[in-house]
Amino acid sequence: MPEHYALDEFRERRWDYRPGHHVAAFGPTQIAGKSTLMFSLLDRARRSYPEIRPVVLVMKHSDRVVAAWTRRLDFQETPLWPPRRQLRRGLERPPGYTVWPAQSLIDEDADNAHLERQFRAAIAGCRLHRPSITFADEIYGLIAELGMRRLLTAVVTRDSGAGHGLWYATQKPSGTQGISIPGFFFNSAEHMFLSKDGEERNRQRYGEIGCGIDPQAIERETLKLQPYSWLYIRRSGPQWAVIDAYDPSLAV
Repeated sequence: MPEHYALDEFRERRWDYRPGHHVAAFGPTQIAGKSTLMFSLLDRARRSYPEIRPVVLVMKHSDRVVAAWTRRLDFQETPLWPPRRQLRRGLERPPGYTVWPAQSLIDEDADNAHLERQFRAAIAGCRLHRPSITFADEIYGLIAELGMRRLLTAVVTRDSGAGHGLWYATQKPSGTQGISIPGFFFNSAEHMFLSKDGEERNRQRYGEIGCGIDPQAIERETLKLQPYSWLYIRRSGPQWAVIDAYDPSLAV
C-alpha cells in the first residue's frame, strides 16, 4: 500500500528532484489541480537549484491560476521569446518566466502559428542553457494543435542527461481519435502524478508507465483518490505514495 503525505511535507522533505528529471501530471481539468501541483513543485525545485529559471509555456488565452502563480513566484510574464528585460528589475534576473503569447481569438491558424514560434524559441533557449526546466502546461495542445510532437519527443527522450527537464501536464492522456500522446511521455518521466479519472481509456494509459508496479494496482489506487489528491510514482524506485495535495496555503 502506498504511504500518504501532505503536499507540503512531500515537496519539502520527501521529494528528491534532480536537474534533468522529467515530471508529468495527468488528471481532469478543474477538479485535479494540475497547475497548482506543478507550480508548487516548481517553487521547490527553484529553491533547491537557484541556477534553474523555469520557463512555463501557456497556451490558454486566459487562466486565473497560472496568472496568480506567476505573480506569487515573481516570474516574469512575457508574450515573446526571448523576453525583454524589465526596467523595474534593473540588472536582476527573474527567478523564472511565463511565456504567454497574445492571441487574436479571431484567426486560429495565425494564433497557433504565433504560439508555436514563441514556444519553439523558448524550448530552444532552455535546451541551450542548462540546467533548465520547461513546463508545458497542456502538452496535448502543443502536440495536437501546434504540431510540436517531434520536438517534444526529442526533448523527453534526449535531454534528461544533459540537465534539461521537461515538465508536462494534460487532462487527456488517452488523446483523441487520430491524435495520441506518444508512449515516451508515459515511460520517460522520473516523477509522475496521477489523479482520479472517470474515463477508462485515460486510466488504461496509466498502465503504460511500466516501472515495475502492477497496472491494475495503479488503477485501483487512483480510483480511491479524493479530489486534489494524487498518486505519485517515481520510476527509478519504483516507489509510490498518495499525495493529499489540497493545501489552503497554496490556494490562489
